[in-house]
Amino acid sequence: MMNWTPARDKEKYGVAIYNFSGVNDSCIKLNVGDTVHILEELGGWYFGYALHNKALRGVFPKSFIQVRECIVDKTGLVEVVTARLPPIVQEVTAVLREWGMLLRKLYVDRSSNFILVKDTMLELIAHRSKILSGQLPGDELKQLKHRLTRGIDRVNARLGLDLVVRDDHGNILNPDITSAVKLFRHHDEASARLRKQFTSEGGLSSPRRKPHLSWTALMTITNIIIKVPESSEISIGLYTGDVKEGKEKPLSEAFIIPWTDDGYSGHPDLLLKLKCLFTDLSNITLDESQVWLIGSVVRQGSMASKEIDPRSRSSMLSKKTSSSDSMRRPFGVLMLDVTTIIQKQKILALETQDGTVDQDYFAPFFPCGEKETLDLKKLLTTRNDSVRDNKTGYQGIWFSFQLINGDIKQLREDNPHYVSLRDVPVAYRLGLSDVIMPGDVRNDLYITLLSGEFSRGTKTSDRNVEVTVRVCDDKGKIIPGVMRQGCGKPPLDDYRSVTYHHEAKPKWMETIKIALPIEEFKKAHVKFIFKHRSTNDVKDKNEKPFAMSFMKLMQDNGTTVLNTEHELIIYKIDSKKWQEDDSSYLNLPWQRINGEELVKTWTFGMAPTNKDSFTISTTFCSTKLTQNAELLALLEWGWSGSTDTETLRHCLEGLRRVPSEELMVFLQDTLDVLLEILMNSSTDDDSDNKVFEALVYVITIATDKNKHEAFQPVLDSYIQQNFHATLAYNKLIHVLKFYVEQGMDMQRQETLKKAMKCLQYIFKFIIRSRQLFVELHGRGQEEFEKSLQLLLEAMAKMMIHTLDSTLTVQAHCLKYITTTIPDIITNFDPVHMSHILVTMIDNLDPKRIPKQKLMTMNEIIHSELFKYPECRRVLLPSFIGHIRRLLAANEELELCVKILGDILDVLFSADVGPTQEDISHLTNEMLSDILTIVYKMTHEDPLNCKFVSVLVSLMRQMTERHFLNFLNCFQTQDELYNFLVELIMVIQDLISQPVFPSDWAEMILLQNSVIVKVLRQCSRVISDRMRDPFKEIVWNNFFLCAIQFITQPSLQLETFTQSKRNKILSRYRDMRRETAIEIKSLWFSLGQHKIRFVASSGGGQCMVGPFLEMTMIPDVELRKATIPIFFDMMQCEYYSQRDQGKNGPPDMARNKQKIKGKFTEFENEMLEKLDHLVEGGHGDEHYREVFQNMVGALCEEHATMRDPGLKLVKTVTRLMDRLLQYRTIMNTPDNSAETRMSCTVNLLDFYSEINRKELYLRYVYKLSELHLACDNYTEAGYTLLQHASLLKWTHEDLQTALRSPIHHHLGYHDDLKEKLYNEVISYFDKGKMWEDALKLCKELMQQYEEVTINYTKLSELLTRMASFYKNIMNPQNLRPEPEYFRVAYYGRGFPAFLQNRVFVYRGNGYERLGDFTSRILDQFPNAELMKKLTPPSDEVKESPQQFIQISKVDCVMREDKYSSPSVSEQIQRYYRANHVNIFTYSRPFHRGQKDPSNEFATLCIEKTTLHTSYSLPGILRCFPVVRTKSIELSPLENAIETMTNVNADVCDLVKKYSRDQTLPLDPLTRKISGMVDPAVMGGITNYEKAFLCDEYRQSHPQDAEKLEDLQQLIAAQIPLLKAALHYHRLRVTEPIAALHDHMISSFLKMKQQVHEKYGVAVLPPELGIEEHSLRLQTQLSVNSDHSARSSHHYSGHDSIDVDAVELRPPKEDSRSEGLRQSLTRGLHVFSGRSSDLMAMSLSSSQLSLARLSLSPAKVGGTLPRHHKVSMPNLGNYNGGSSKNVKKEKSFRTLLRRESFTSQREPSSQWFDRPESQVLPPQPIIELSEQVTTPLAPERPLRTDIERERRMSRPRSLTMTPSVSATPSPSLGSRESLMSTPTGSIYEEESPPPLPVKMRDQDSDSTSLRLSTMSLKPSATPGSPEVSPEPPKKPPRPDKNHNHEDSSMI
Repeated sequence: MMNWTPARDKEKYGVAIYNFSGVNDSCIKLNVGDTVHILEELGGWYFGYALHNKALRGVFPKSFIQVRECIVDKTGLVEVVTARLPPIVQEVTAVLREWGMLLRKLYVDRSSNFILVKDTMLELIAHRSKILSGQLPGDELKQLKHRLTRGIDRVNARLGLDLVVRDDHGNILNPDITSAVKLFRHHDEASARLRKQFTSEGGLSSPRRKPHLSWTALMTITNIIIKVPESSEISIGLYTGDVKEGKEKPLSEAFIIPWTDDGYSGHPDLLLKLKCLFTDLSNITLDESQVWLIGSVVRQGSMASKEIDPRSRSSMLSKKTSSSDSMRRPFGVLMLDVTTIIQKQKILALETQDGTVDQDYFAPFFPCGEKETLDLKKLLTTRNDSVRDNKTGYQGIWFSFQLINGDIKQLREDNPHYVSLRDVPVAYRLGLSDVIMPGDVRNDLYITLLSGEFSRGTKTSDRNVEVTVRVCDDKGKIIPGVMRQGCGKPPLDDYRSVTYHHEAKPKWMETIKIALPIEEFKKAHVKFIFKHRSTNDVKDKNEKPFAMSFMKLMQDNGTTVLNTEHELIIYKIDSKKWQEDDSSYLNLPWQRINGEELVKTWTFGMAPTNKDSFTISTTFCSTKLTQNAELLALLEWGWSGSTDTETLRHCLEGLRRVPSEELMVFLQDTLDVLLEILMNSSTDDDSDNKVFEALVYVITIATDKNKHEAFQPVLDSYIQQNFHATLAYNKLIHVLKFYVEQGMDMQRQETLKKAMKCLQYIFKFIIRSRQLFVELHGRGQEEFEKSLQLLLEAMAKMMIHTLDSTLTVQAHCLKYITTTIPDIITNFDPVHMSHILVTMIDNLDPKRIPKQKLMTMNEIIHSELFKYPECRRVLLPSFIGHIRRLLAANEELELCVKILGDILDVLFSADVGPTQEDISHLTNEMLSDILTIVYKMTHEDPLNCKFVSVLVSLMRQMTERHFLNFLNCFQTQDELYNFLVELIMVIQDLISQPVFPSDWAEMILLQNSVIVKVLRQCSRVISDRMRDPFKEIVWNNFFLCAIQFITQPSLQLETFTQSKRNKILSRYRDMRRETAIEIKSLWFSLGQHKIRFVASSGGGQCMVGPFLEMTMIPDVELRKATIPIFFDMMQCEYYSQRDQGKNGPPDMARNKQKIKGKFTEFENEMLEKLDHLVEGGHGDEHYREVFQNMVGALCEEHATMRDPGLKLVKTVTRLMDRLLQYRTIMNTPDNSAETRMSCTVNLLDFYSEINRKELYLRYVYKLSELHLACDNYTEAGYTLLQHASLLKWTHEDLQTALRSPIHHHLGYHDDLKEKLYNEVISYFDKGKMWEDALKLCKELMQQYEEVTINYTKLSELLTRMASFYKNIMNPQNLRPEPEYFRVAYYGRGFPAFLQNRVFVYRGNGYERLGDFTSRILDQFPNAELMKKLTPPSDEVKESPQQFIQISKVDCVMREDKYSSPSVSEQIQRYYRANHVNIFTYSRPFHRGQKDPSNEFATLCIEKTTLHTSYSLPGILRCFPVVRTKSIELSPLENAIETMTNVNADVCDLVKKYSRDQTLPLDPLTRKISGMVDPAVMGGITNYEKAFLCDEYRQSHPQDAEKLEDLQQLIAAQIPLLKAALHYHRLRVTEPIAALHDHMISSFLKMKQQVHEKYGVAVLPPELGIEEHSLRLQTQLSVNSDHSARSSHHYSGHDSIDVDAVELRPPKEDSRSEGLRQSLTRGLHVFSGRSSDLMAMSLSSSQLSLARLSLSPAKVGGTLPRHHKVSMPNLGNYNGGSSKNVKKEKSFRTLLRRESFTSQREPSSQWFDRPESQVLPPQPIIELSEQVTTPLAPERPLRTDIERERRMSRPRSLTMTPSVSATPSPSLGSRESLMSTPTGSIYEEESPPPLPVKMRDQDSDSTSLRLSTMSLKPSATPGSPEVSPEPPKKPPRPDKNHNHEDSSMI
């Protein structure tokens, strides 16, 4: 069997290249890109883990993994593997992972940074691939790295991520090897750079590096569009000046491009070679001059261009190329102003450091004619536009232009792989480079042919002049190959100019370069030969030169020809006598002198002419030959070895007149000569001084930062490579010492000042000279050191002078002496040098130039001298002494802190040797001072962060030994105590108010690591030396500081990304855990003093809260380590002394002292802080569990504290549960306001239970704010009443726990209670709860009237109360009667306070079941609505899902004074819906098999009573159900209850209409119509079939009494209906007269049937109704056409006289109790459940009806029980859909029951009344669906389809009666009567039909409610369709009427 083998180190890291889901449980899943650590291998499998989940290990296939090179780190506890990648690749990878997590959030938040991050990520991915390919050269890799880091920093800054600090190479700084000061400075620089770049235009840009003085331009020609007839030459160069004025001057050499008439089609490689580098372009020229790109196109051929036949092209080309007599003829010019291009390119090159631009530019072509010249000014004047070719468009060239900083030499050295620089022609500037390094040799002469003027001579027209230029030696021989027309073309032996046609004054502007060796240059001259070129080829061959000129290159004084224009003398040539190779003419003059007339004398076949002229200009670029005579004289004097001092003096004086530019060109030669003269022993001291002054002058010019700063490297290079003055050091030391000692001499001071400025190079010359001397001779070291020491000591002694005249010299000496240190210490003792420097600084008066003194000290610190420990022992004490004096005087703080930082930075370096002694010295001398400065300095001070960085750096470099030694320096304990307090306060301040920005992550972490180190040391010192005597303040401050440190945001690792968390843990570990261990250790070392930090009664600081905050940090180990502290605190208080003084600190009980025996203070503090901390985001479920387990276990084991301890643990655990729920719900935006309120009340109940008033009131006000935010004014008032109820009406001081967080200024009980009452009254007023407001007003009234005797407030209060009473009785004040709903939350997916609990909700205003259900489901979008009211199973209750059960419930009104019939309806309406805590709902079901023909036979009702914890309304809009009881009603009992409720409703209506004649008639009309019309669902036939039949009587003999009760209830309807018709007749109007007649007819039929079957019943006496005859209303309005039209449907009725009733005022019956008893006896059939039924209050109308129908002994006229009468109409009941006739019949029967349900008083909305129907104030009709009678049965539920239909339509319609309403048209049936047209008073929107089937009756809990006018006809055959017009306003639901019209079904 094969075994697993460990993986090799080089194969331990891999990347998944495919997704792997695993084949069994032993495999791990991998996604593409996952990195894995490979541990073992076997066959084709690896064993290991993914780096993103190290805990899960398993196997994965080798073929899915690509092994990468890695670094294996085995130094730690576990093996760590990382990819071996470049640092930039690792950074990019980490950044991509971090940004990837942020990208989704940015997208979801629709952040504007999303595009930036996405684009940058794509760019990083692409560039990362390029780097990983390994194919990039070093220079491109460097540029790409810079570009990537710049993009990363830009996005990090935009996103507010951590600032990344980098070194000069772009690498991320490693804090482990970087000092704190340097790290701070890098942060500061990076932050400042980002701020500056973001505020500037263009966003973020890279920092501009210091530019080189020279520039190089790379021009690449991409296309040439110039049509030429013959072979041509294009010469392109850069020019300066104004071309338009003809003042252009060549700036560079020309780039020559050969061009033919067939373009580059025959030369495909030509375009690849069309590149040129224009180098040595100076900054000044490019910035200050206008630069043009100018090119001349010269045709090579005959005088006139000829069209070439394509057929003979080859022969003609061969002929042209072989001819050597072709002329150079002008064809045109190219011109483009490139000044703007250059400026843009300069900026781009400095920012990107590469200058790459992919943009082409176009230079247009301006042609010239055959007889025109290449005069740019003339061409621009005559041609404003370039030539446009019909085929090719505009002619010209396309080119790209790239400007690169640096000269060609530097570019090729820095970019060896740069392809663009390889084998490219270089066009140099016409002038020397700005910097000439030693060894650079150049000797070029540029000659520009400017112009000429030639007479015709013997010609009839002007000559066609051609100039031939040749370079000849002194013998007249031609020097070949020394001339160049430009780059890109080989050298020439001679150069021929362009020939112009018949031009007497040609202007050539052609430049050629002559490059000669120096030896040949001195003997050479330039010859110009002028020749006429004939247009005739034959004549042209015979033409001879007609004149010549020449120019000597050297002048008679030995200098070269000057850089200026030269007008040459033209000599006429006698071709017969002149010989071209004769050099005799060199003795003749060559340059014309202004005003000089030449005598024409023939010599050697030549004669000068005054008529002709020829002008050229020269530019000489040489590093060896000079044009300055004075400089040449000095150089020649030095080379000659002369001893003439007078001549030397003149030469040295002339040196000062040499231009500085010329002097810099010959810097090396000049220095060689001066040093050679100085070494000459024949010169006297005065001459030495003069030479020294000249040397200082030359060095001063070379080191001038404004002009020649770039020559400092030239000087350094000269000293190291070309310096050879081996004996110069003696003279230089001697002369310099002389000037230093003569420093007081005013005449010498100027030279001394300059010498001090050149001190660096003077000492370089001295040291280098000595080194060369040692190399040659190797002796004289002691003498040299002695002389050098004397010089330095003289300089130190010079610092003693206090005269103002020496101040500048002293300042220069201090400034520049440090530049000599690197050279001096190579040949001088460093320690001795250190002593001299210290003496030099100390000798200076403390008040003289302190800033320069500090700058000198700073330079010394950065020198090599400070790296030697021996030198630091000398330097550091002196430096610290000066710094301390300045800090004490508060002077030069910025420089002082910089020096301190630099010292610490240097000491942190690894190459400075041991630093323990230096750190110890700094600690002892500076630590206290720095602490004091940091403590006193404000955070706004910009120096604060610098001092903090110094403090952090110093403490970081201090070891434990340094701390102990420093602390032992304190002589007394008080001194140590003061220092510790100051140190801890500084640390606290740094933590609470950070001086570093939050994005300086590395700096903050480094600071924290230092603080941990300091706290550890402080902990030990405090434990050892601050306990006896006990220093409570320092202990207290340490605990607070350490806990504040632990809880600071920058250490909360859980809030960081995984990569950042891993980085922190690997470098610093978890600093919180380390500090917590120190806190725990220090706590247990307190001993008997612990009680001081537990009980705050003695005035000390209680540490329960801070320790609680510490233990809540989400770190498991930290929690386990620190939570036991709480048990120790409990023990401390439990065993503390019971009776101890209030003034002294708390103490532990000793000996026989009584112990306290409880820990109330700990408990109070614990609960209070727990509330604040958990709400603030601290703590979690894990903490609650750990606390409960650990502290609970400790309490269990403690015999004495077991019970109180466990009780406290339980209290804390319960509180945490509620607090965590509260925090979760409050911090979740999706939670609704109701959920938040319920959670708050859950917490309120707990605080009330444990009697924590201060915490209780805290959440009372939070709950009030939540209510006010939702406009729940009623609930807000009840909430504030919770606080008011805790207050008294006495003028006592308020305890702290009872103070209001809002009304802080109120400090007495009565004042605060009065204020709260007024606020609550105001809230009740806004919520229209005037009854509740009046109760509070009465209490206030008593207080004002009897206690405070404040009649002013009393009068205002009474006025307010009066307004409340008016509001109650004013019918115009609409107060919505809210409905109540039962909501059950099942499942564990809900918050804990909702899980498996049932609540009763108070609806919002006119909110109905559908709206309420939608609102609740919106709060829980994941919840599932249960379709039935049956109790759920245990599986549902324990499931993690959410299930909601919603149903409507009816409130049960208490039987009190407000239920009396004499009470106004407005008052009763309020108490019917408010102050209730008992609710009912019904659930219909069928027992046994359902009878399809009569469903009433098996229809049962389950009535459920709910008791809530508090009455509604209250502090919430919902309360939990605390008790539930259910009863069942049999089918017969259900029928009896239904009939009882219907009769009670009619009785109530009769009473209302008898008392109030203004009530709208519509409710009464609908009620009567629904009861008297027997056509709907068979009337009472269903009851008769089900119950009032022999079959039922025989099968149910026990129900005989109930059947008798049912018959009496049916009979009791007749007198009630008669009374109702009486009041209806009194107020009937014409539009409904026909309806009234129909109702009377139907009533008579119904009366007859009932009397026959069930006997005659009479009205109760208390109704006071007398009988009268009733007449049909049509007989009263028979002449009315309108009435006739409305009532033609009932025309078959004759005039009918019936018994009528006449209303008398109703009397109050004192027998109400008897009536109630009678009703109870009548309902005795409900045996066993009577107590449950009686709990549901009955109205007085129901009692009256019961007396009428169930008490025959007391009421006369009641039929005997055996008398059977018919039941006409029993009411409507909801069933299911109308699919067949039986179902519809059943449905109609069910629907009729609606007429028997109790209704509320109707009212209407003001906005529903049309303007045309506005009437005087009268009662408002509201068509409502609500059933208010407690015993009313609940209707079965509708199916889902019908519910949706119902939800989609208005449920009710608010109507206002109108006398002028249009009557309904006559219809052929009652169904059509109730469906009125638009505009009718009865017009309403119809809800969907109620269902017939009972199978879904449990899916809705609402009572069956139906408005007759709002029913829509069902789709039954023959029923008309009605489409009512919807109302303009949202309709209010109808709660007070029923629809009885069967046509609406």
